[in-house]
Amino acid sequence: MRKVVRKVIKVKNEADKTTIFVSGDIVDDAWKGWSWGDEVETYPQDIRDLLKDAKKNIDVVISSGGGDLFAGMAISNMLQRHEGHTKAIIDGLAASAASIIAFGCDEIEMPSNAYLMIHKPMVGVMGNSEDLLKWAETLDELQKGLVETYMTKAMEGKTAEEINNLIDKETWLTGKSASEIFNIQVTNPSSVKNDFGKSVLNYKHTPKELIKNTDEEERKLKEIDIAMAMN
Repeated sequence: MRKVVRKVIKVKNEADKTTIFVSGDIVDDAWKGWSWGDEVETYPQDIRDLLKDAKKNIDVVISSGGGDLFAGMAISNMLQRHEGHTKAIIDGLAASAASIIAFGCDEIEMPSNAYLMIHKPMVGVMGNSEDLLKWAETLDELQKGLVETYMTKAMEGKTAEEINNLIDKETWLTGKSASEIFNIQVTNPSSVKNDFGKSVLNYKHTPKELIKNTDEEERKLKEIDIAMAMN
């Protein structure tokens, strides 16, 4: 690993609100200050510091393929505790841990062509059979928490079982389809920027348009992973 100067998270203060831009991978604070190349990353500590001086009303503009679940939960909880009104604006993509951040806000807004993705929690682990079984149980418990989070903005009539099934299948939703399941305000289509990090390459069903601008080698690896998953 080599230490690099990473890009600083963006924030914009206006007379009546603060806009915070959550971009790139969502990363645990333990990795703060370390990176692989010139990448945008978001850490809980960044958001914690920004919220200290933020206006009462906050817009959280999200463009992220996700990352560390616990880091995403930490940021989501911070936004829930904020005394003013919070609005998540999904700028192209809020996947995995980034979707948890969006659901921590009072309201969610996304263009009709943007994506929201929810999926089963994942972990990399090694050990004996007891270790693996323990982690399997932990992941199941974490998924129950995800269901509860998403249910806070589920449309009337939607059940926890339906949301759990969407999580099981790694579900990608455009703004229009997301608004049929969750209380989300849909806006006009917008251009999608490629600043959502590398986590977007870790999933089985990532839409092709979201990885078309990634590194050629990374894209080939993604195609191999998809092919293997289909076998």
